[in-house]
Amino acid sequence: MSERCDPGRLPAEQLLGRPEVELPLERAVAALRGRRVLVTGAGGSVGSALAARLLALEPAALLLLDSHEASLFQLQRHLRPARPTPTLLLGDVRNRAKLQTVFHQHQPEIVFHLAAYKHVHFGETQPDESIAVNVLATDALAELAAQHDVVALVYTSSDKAVQPSGAYGATKRLAELVVQARGRRARGRFVVVRFVNVLGTRGSVIETWCEQLAAGQPVTITDPAMTRYWMSMAEATALLLAAAGLGDNGSILLLDVGAPVPVVTLAERLCALLGRGAPALEVVGRRPGERLAEALVSPHERLVPGPLPQTWRVARDDAEAPLRALPAALAALRGALDATGPELASRLVALARELP
Repeated sequence: MSERCDPGRLPAEQLLGRPEVELPLERAVAALRGRRVLVTGAGGSVGSALAARLLALEPAALLLLDSHEASLFQLQRHLRPARPTPTLLLGDVRNRAKLQTVFHQHQPEIVFHLAAYKHVHFGETQPDESIAVNVLATDALAELAAQHDVVALVYTSSDKAVQPSGAYGATKRLAELVVQARGRRARGRFVVVRFVNVLGTRGSVIETWCEQLAAGQPVTITDPAMTRYWMSMAEATALLLAAAGLGDNGSILLLDVGAPVPVVTLAERLCALLGRGAPALEVVGRRPGERLAEALVSPHERLVPGPLPQTWRVARDDAEAPLRALPAALAALRGALDATGPELASRLVALARELP
């Protein structure tokens, strides 16, 4: 892949087809500056970008946790030299003892929980792993954060959590409710952000297309009618900072990213940026768990103005109903996980969709 086709270096506005949203973060930054901050999944694409922005806020301590050794090593190289020197923590969020040690020794005040399995097709074929990381580990982390009186915990969800069609989306919806439920018994603010697709992330379709174009291959798309919402990496990290500094306890926040973009249009914009003609397309079909279009809210939800311009907050009239149903859903999920079989993914989706 040529440097010019590096997804992280491509001009976001030309791919998005709109100006990047620039949030006024002064109040959020003031609330975060000088805090002890923990980021899980710090070696991932968004985690790495967030870590760099957090260092500029002069935190009292920056704790970067990831289970992938090579990613953590690359992050260390990327951030060097930095003051304060980040504390790199090699550990899996499923390891409760490790998390307990982190909270006990470092006493983080702000927690950004980004660690997750995100690939839709792996969620379908191996849902037990997505359940363990995305749901159960999130529940354990949120419980520890509440016990240690963090000022704020921010959880990164996805638009795929809305009326989930696959196992991955179902785990994100359940995790949203887990965070909200734990926040009810916490002193701090527990906030969810619903991301849409983020440009420049590793393993994204943009990265795949860059590799295909560099190799002279057709650009693969799942369906010509497919659309997706998109945001830039800068927008994603800005939304996280806004949520941590200004989000209300139990709230779900989104960025106003405009209209969804057809995947064919996105491929055409990428080729235009690279000085190529119209892309040669190869339609490969949808995989299990994928859908043609995403939604930002469910029929039970609506968008109202968020804490900053160009942000939204999710509102619903019966907010207590899914939280009341959550304990039974989690118990059923743990029971289904104990009897792992080919029906686990469909059972997971059913559980998420049964929540009112």
